[in-house]
Amino acid sequence: MEDHAATTTPTTRRRLRAGALAALGVAGIAALTGCSSMVSAAEEALGSEQVQQRHYDTYADAPSSRTSDDVAWFMPDWVPADARDIDVRLDTEQPGYELSFTSAEGVDLDACEPVDGDLGGPAMPTETLPQPLPTTGLVSCGDGRVTATVDDRWASWTTLEAVPGDDGGSTLRR
Repeated sequence: MEDHAATTTPTTRRRLRAGALAALGVAGIAALTGCSSMVSAAEEALGSEQVQQRHYDTYADAPSSRTSDDVAWFMPDWVPADARDIDVRLDTEQPGYELSFTSAEGVDLDACEPVDGDLGGPAMPTETLPQPLPTTGLVSCGDGRVTATVDDRWASWTTLEAVPGDDGGSTLRR
């Protein structure tokens, strides 16, 4: 009987090994499918276009940094609570962000710093910003973008050159 037990042990090991490899294969396929599903879900939620745009009627309609984990679409802290007709446009792969809105209250410029020059202009072609954009009198309100008022609209955008003091994290700058 001992010889019989010795001959079945390698067969049992082969079966266990084959079963383990099959389980790993199934787990690998499930992981790849799950990853694909996650990418599909993200594209469905955000869209797959490189440049995306959203409109909010009021500040209350837009996500804020206090209520949203979405770093792309929330309103910067300096945007006043009475902001209306808000347009946000961003590039998901390169530096590029534009924000425009109307506000009777206006931006509290005490928390902003003057910027020298236009820093090369907007990082991407603008579509929702009022034209022409100013090249002087710009400020940065701490989020790595420049801000100005044009007629009755506030405008903010990512510039080609980094705003001095910008860490790059808030504007997708690499």
